[in-house]
Amino acid sequence: MEITEVKIFKTNLKAPVLARANVVLNDYLIIRGITLIEGKNGRFISMPSRMLRSKEDSSKKSYRDVCHPLNNDIRAEMTETIFKAYDEYVKAEN
Repeated sequence: MEITEVKIFKTNLKAPVLARANVVLNDYLIIRGITLIEGKNGRFISMPSRMLRSKEDSSKKSYRDVCHPLNNDIRAEMTETIFKAYDEYVKAEN
């Protein structure tokens, strides 16, 4: 897998959300809506997800990733590449 493009977008959301990103893989597949977060233990990405409601109790909500890396090596590569693009974006903004 090769990340061929990363686009960073500002967000009006408050901390800990830093930005959102779209990632193109191998010039064939795009993942939209990755969230960049500054957590207590460092920065990380949150993959796009959808809300699910319990069939038994509609007030109970949970979230499931729409797509996600299948192993830690791929997640680390994606995180590093996305935050590198984010850092360049912030540098260009200043």
